[in-house]
Amino acid sequence: MANNDNPKSNKFLAIAAVIGVCVVVALFAASMWQENTSQSKIDEAESSLLTASLIGGALEDGTASGALLNEYVISGDESLIPEIQAVTATAVQKLSAAIAETGSDDGNFLAQGSSAVEALAGVIALRQVGDVEAAGAALEELSPGFNQLLADLGAYADSESAAAVTATGSAEDANTMASWLAISAGVLASVIVLAVVVTVIGNLRRRSTVGAPSTS
Repeated sequence: MANNDNPKSNKFLAIAAVIGVCVVVALFAASMWQENTSQSKIDEAESSLLTASLIGGALEDGTASGALLNEYVISGDESLIPEIQAVTATAVQKLSAAIAETGSDDGNFLAQGSSAVEALAGVIALRQVGDVEAAGAALEELSPGFNQLLADLGAYADSESAAAVTATGSAEDANTMASWLAISAGVLASVIVLAVVVTVIGNLRRRSTVGAPSTS
């Protein structure tokens, strides 16, 4: 009777082992997927941080150029012009790099930046010909839109920083899940191997017992 049960037991174990192997493969696959997700989120966080940094730099340069322009209109100091132009050009470069990093310009920042640069140049031109009143009026007209652009850039930089924090958190969660899945797969694989080894040893012992000569 015991001999008839043994094949059934082995068959059941074989089926369980096959199912277990499938589960192990699935767990390892899920672990790899989570690792890829983690890396993707890390890349996303790094991109958002870079964008926030570039936008922050453009914001600082834009603020500086505005202050320098105001000083130039008041003082008429021609030595300020190259500095205004250099700071403005750097701001545009950083803004362009930020937009290139994100791959889109939903806020229409490049167009607004170009318009602001043209307006700044117009103010400088008026002051250069000595029309202080017209230059002051042009600067006053420019200020609301320019300040709004700076505020929008600040909000954009903040949103990118927040996105980086969120992406970093998601990366950490995915990495933790990947580790647990890998550990679970390893433990299950070890259990399957141990069960197979125990079963094989048991079968060998039974066969050895059945084949041994009787001493009675």
